[in-house]
Amino acid sequence: MEGRGWVRRRGQGKTEYVIITVLVAIALIMAVKLFGDEIEEAFFVSGKGTLDSELQQPGPQP
Repeated sequence: MEGRGWVRRRGQGKTEYVIITVLVAIALIMAVKLFGDEIEEAFFVSGKGTLDSELQQPGPQP
């Protein structure tokens, strides 16, 4: 009977891991939906600033 208890505990640990993983995934999806526009704008502004600074610097001359 000890073997069955061990399998049950190991299965319980896997189940808890899956539940936590699913909850974290749901939280991340909700965060992206909630803050998606702000994140997109921040990346756009950051990328635009990087592109502008690269265009202003002279490149290597052949």
